[in-house]
Amino acid sequence: MSPAFILIKFKRNMTQMIEKRPQRGFAAGLGAYLLWGILPIYWKQLGAVPPMEQLAWRVLGCAIISWVWVLSRGKRAPKHVFTKKTLGALLAATILIAANWGTYIWALSVNRMVEASLGYYINPLVNVVLGVVFLSEKLAKRQRIAVALASLGVLVMTLFAGVFPWVSLILALCFGFYGLVVKTLPSEFDSIETLAWLMAFLGPLAAGYLLWCGNSEAGLHLVGYGSLVTTLLLLSGFVTLIPLWLFGIGARSLPLSVLGFLQYVAPSIMLLLGVLVYKEPFGLAQALTFVLILSALGLSTTPSRDS
Repeated sequence: MSPAFILIKFKRNMTQMIEKRPQRGFAAGLGAYLLWGILPIYWKQLGAVPPMEQLAWRVLGCAIISWVWVLSRGKRAPKHVFTKKTLGALLAATILIAANWGTYIWALSVNRMVEASLGYYINPLVNVVLGVVFLSEKLAKRQRIAVALASLGVLVMTLFAGVFPWVSLILALCFGFYGLVVKTLPSEFDSIETLAWLMAFLGPLAAGYLLWCGNSEAGLHLVGYGSLVTTLLLLSGFVTLIPLWLFGIGARSLPLSVLGFLQYVAPSIMLLLGVLVYKEPFGLAQALTFVLILSALGLSTTPSRDS
C-alpha cells in the first residue's frame, strides 16, 4: 500500500467527518495529539530535575486537579460499581500508567525521544495482538502481515543498530495493556474520573516521595533552579490533563477511522523533534525500522475483506 493511498484515504475520512460530525470534535482530537506531540519540549526543559521527581510532581499535580475537576462537576460513578473486580482493574491500570509515564520521562531525560516515538507507533499494533489474545478477535491477513513487519522492524533495530528497543516496547506494552484494562471498567467512569481514581492510588506515594526528597541532602528541585523550572513543575499536572480532556471530546464525536489516523500525529512530531531539534542518532537501521513499522501501520489500519 503506497503512502499516496494512505493520504487519499485520510483526506476522504476527514471530508466525511467534517460533513457529518461537529468540527469541534475534530479540533479537540487534533489538539490533543498535537499537544502530546510537542509536550516532550516541556519535559526537556526540566533536565535539571531527576526523572523520579518529575514523575512525582506530575502525579501529585494531576491528582489534585483531577479531583477538583470531578468534585466540582458534582457527578461521580455510583458506589455500586466499586466491586473487587473494578478496584483490581483500577490498581492494575495505576501500575501500568505509572510505568508508562516513568519510562517516558526517563527516556526524554537520556535523549531517547526517537525510541519513545517508535513505541507510540508500535502501540496500535500491540492493541491488535492484545485483542486477539484476550478478546478472541480475529486477525485479517493484512493484519497478520502487519504484525510480522513490526516484529521484523524490532529485529532490525536490535541486530543492525545494536540496540534492543526496550523503551519502545515498554511504552507500547504498558499503554496497550492500560487500554485493555480500562475497557473492563464500568461505563460510569469517564476518562477524567478514571484518571482521578488512578491518582488516588499514586498521589500519596508521590507526596511521600517528595517529602523524602525534601528531607534528603539533595533536596527538592522546586526552588533554587529558576522560575521556569518551578512553574513547569507546578503546571505538570495541568498539562497532563488538558490533552486527555480534549481527547475525550474528540473520541465521543469522531469516527474511529479518523481517530486511528490522528493518533500518528503525536509520535510523528516526537520523531521530528528527536532528529531535527535534539539531534538524536538516526541512521540506516533506525530508518529501516521506522519504514517497516509505518508499512505495518498502513496495512493494519486499512479495511480488508480478508478474514
